[in-house]
Amino acid sequence: MRKLVSVLIAGAMCVSLLTACGGSSGPSSSGGADSGAAAEGSGAGSAQAVGSSMINIGIKADLTSLDPHNHNDTISAYATRHIYNNLVKLMPDNTFAGNLAESWEFKDDVTVEFTLKEGIKFHNGETLTSEDVKFSLERQKESPKVGHLVSMIDSVEVVDDTHFIIHMNTPSNALISSLNHSGCAIMCKSYVEGLEAEGKTVEDAPMGCGPYKFEEWNPGASFTLVKFDDYFDPETAAQNDGLVFKVIPEESARTIALETGELDMVIDLNTTDANRVRDNASLALDECDSTHVEYLALNVEKAPFDNKLVRQALNYAVKKDDIVIAAIDGEGDPFHNYIGTAAIGYYDTAVDYEYNPDKAKELLAEAGYADGFTFNCYLAGEIRARSATIIQANLAELGITMNIEQMEASTFYERTGKGEHDSCIAGWVANAEPDNTYRPLFISANAGAGGNRSFYKNPEVDKLVDDAAVNRDPAAVQKDYETILQTVSDDAIWVPLYTKKGLVARNKDLQGFVISPISMHDFYGVHY
Repeated sequence: MRKLVSVLIAGAMCVSLLTACGGSSGPSSSGGADSGAAAEGSGAGSAQAVGSSMINIGIKADLTSLDPHNHNDTISAYATRHIYNNLVKLMPDNTFAGNLAESWEFKDDVTVEFTLKEGIKFHNGETLTSEDVKFSLERQKESPKVGHLVSMIDSVEVVDDTHFIIHMNTPSNALISSLNHSGCAIMCKSYVEGLEAEGKTVEDAPMGCGPYKFEEWNPGASFTLVKFDDYFDPETAAQNDGLVFKVIPEESARTIALETGELDMVIDLNTTDANRVRDNASLALDECDSTHVEYLALNVEKAPFDNKLVRQALNYAVKKDDIVIAAIDGEGDPFHNYIGTAAIGYYDTAVDYEYNPDKAKELLAEAGYADGFTFNCYLAGEIRARSATIIQANLAELGITMNIEQMEASTFYERTGKGEHDSCIAGWVANAEPDNTYRPLFISANAGAGGNRSFYKNPEVDKLVDDAAVNRDPAAVQKDYETILQTVSDDAIWVPLYTKKGLVARNKDLQGFVISPISMHDFYGVHY
C-alpha cells in the first residue's frame, strides 16, 4: 500500500504543486561555526517521472552563492563542489590525492611544483591550463570569504600549459589541505573574464569542469545540476542524470517527503526522525562520526570566568549524558575534547572532566564562590536551547543561576563577537585542515568575531599553533597539537558538550552515496 500511495503521489506531482511547511533553519560552515542564515521556501518543484535518474535531495536551507570564491557554507558547496573541481581531493583515509593535479613536489619549504592532468575539459569545451589555475588562486586571494585559505601563497608561476609553481610567503603545512577546500575551486579564466566584460557575474551562470553542469536555481525552492558527459575522471563521473536539491526548512516535512517518494534522500536528518527511518523497511539511514562539536564557551575576560577554578568547576557540574538525550535524542556522544574524533588533528590529550558535583562544589569554595553566582548564556536555535536547559538545572543545584538569552543567529554572532556574553553555546565543524580549527578557536588574534568566543589569550598556545602550521616534522606537529589540547582543556575555556552523528536518510534502493564526517558529501556515485 505504501508503494502504491508513493507512485500515485509521484504521478500527481507531475501536474500539481506540492508545497512544504515553512520554517527556519541554517547551514553549517565548513571549518567553522554554525551559520545563522535562514531560508524560507518549499520543496516544491517538478517531480521526476518514475524511472528517471534525476536524484531529488532534501536540504534544510538554500545556498548563498554559486561562486565558489564567494561563500564558505556547506549547502552552497553541495552545488559548487560538483560544478567545479580542485587541484587535490581528500581521500577516505584522510590523505590527499590529485584531482586536477597529476602530482606535486615540494622543491623547498616555500616552493611547490605542480603538474596538471592533460586534456581536462571545462563545460564550455575549453581545455584546462595552468593559466586557469593562476587566475583562480589569485582571484580567491581577493575574496573576504575564502581568501584566508590561500594567504600563504605569494605568487603562482606558469611554466607551461600543464606545469606551474606555487611560491609561498611562508612555510605552510596547510597548503595542500586548503587546496582541497571548496573555496579553492579552479575556474576558466577566459569564461569568467568574458562574463565580467558583459557586466555579468559567476552567480549568473557558473561553469567549471566538474562532473555536473549548472542547470537552474530557484531561490528559496531548489537548485538543479545535470550530468556533464565529457567529464575527465571515470571514477568520479556522475552515475545519474542530475541532482535536484529541494529546500524544505521544516524538518518533519523533509522526512515525510522522503516517505512519500517526493525525495530520494534527506541530508542532515532531524535526530527525532532517526528511529522512524530505521523502522521503515523502504528507507535506509547512513551514519558517520561527525567532526561537529557542541560546547559552552566561557568568556575568560569576565568574572567569575576569569578564575580557572570556576571554569573547571563548571566542567565537573554538567551532566552531558542528559544533554545528549534532551538535545539530539541520543544521536551522538558526550564529549570532553575540543576537536571532533573524526577530524584531522584530533588527539586524546584533553582533560576528561567526569560529572562530579561534589568536586565542583570544592572548586567553587576554593575560588571564593561557595554561595554561587549569576551569569548569562547567549544562544541561537532550539537544539541549543534544550542543551541550555539541562545545564541550567545542573548549575542550580550548586547555587549558580544561569540566565538563558536566546536570539537570532545573526544577533548571536554579532553580540558574542563583541564580547557582550558571559558564556554562549556554540558549535564547530572541523574541515580537513587542523589549522582551520586551532587558529580561529584558540589564538589571541581571533578573540571574538574571529571564532575565539572565549576571548582566550595564551602566548604559548599562539606559538604552538604557529609552529604546527609551518613545521615540516610530522612528529613535532603532532606534539604541538597534543599540547594545545591539553592546555586549553586544563584551562577549561569551554565546557565541551557532545559530538553529533552525521545522519543521511535515503530510499533503500539508492546506492553509491558517500557520507562525509565534515559534511562534504559526494553525490556523483548515487544511483538506483
